[in-house]
Amino acid sequence: MNLSNMKIIKVNILTLYFLLLLFLCGFIKIGLIILFIVLFHELGHVFFIKLFKYKIIDITIYPFGGITKIDKDINTPPNKELLIASGGIIAQIILFIIIYFLPLSTLTKEIIYKYNLSIMFFNILPIIPLDGSIIINSLLNKVFSYKNSYYLYIIISIIFTIIYLLFNYWYSINNYLIVSLFIIKTYYAIKNYKYLKNRFLLERYLNKYEFKYISTKTGNLDILKLDTYQYFKEQDHIISEYKKLQEKFDKKTY
Repeated sequence: MNLSNMKIIKVNILTLYFLLLLFLCGFIKIGLIILFIVLFHELGHVFFIKLFKYKIIDITIYPFGGITKIDKDINTPPNKELLIASGGIIAQIILFIIIYFLPLSTLTKEIIYKYNLSIMFFNILPIIPLDGSIIINSLLNKVFSYKNSYYLYIIISIIFTIIYLLFNYWYSINNYLIVSLFIIKTYYAIKNYKYLKNRFLLERYLNKYEFKYISTKTGNLDILKLDTYQYFKEQDHIISEYKKLQEKFDKKTY
């Protein structure tokens, strides 16, 4: 990872809390192993981000992985989003293979395997802001409109947050801190929907994207899908999505 290309790498307070707790309890080795796995996980995301030539704004390191802010359009093709989101998990699978061939003690390998597997499965959960939620959203965007995909993305995140809490409520305060993070991130996802939707529409109006598919349906701008150029059936004629967007953004107020 070329750190000079990034503005900043942030370490979330939850990460510092977990590491400090491990160090105070004498589990320095485990703490360093978890930090290494998290950083290796993030390298997987960075690989695909650089492959698609997007700019990294910043990376925040959490105990379960990292959240990378990228300078890219909302209208990024779902397949690219899917690969970027899966990059961390792919990196962790590769890590299993690398560790197998390294001359480490059996105990050290078992510890790495254990925490690598735990972090990997945790990140697969479809809860905002985990990789699993982005993977699910990318798959939804291949089938549904941007609006419907976003609604389902929120609903799925809420459902799995509740399930996670029900299965882990008897554990330590750590889980309540993690669930609090889930709730906060999901709340902001709900709060920012109108802004994101308008940005999604404005991007399509201002930019000339190379769409993979073309569709003709009856409806309004809510039916727009990622990677699909939309034509609208209106009575006895057909109108392009550009004309629809022009009507929305070029209205004059007298």
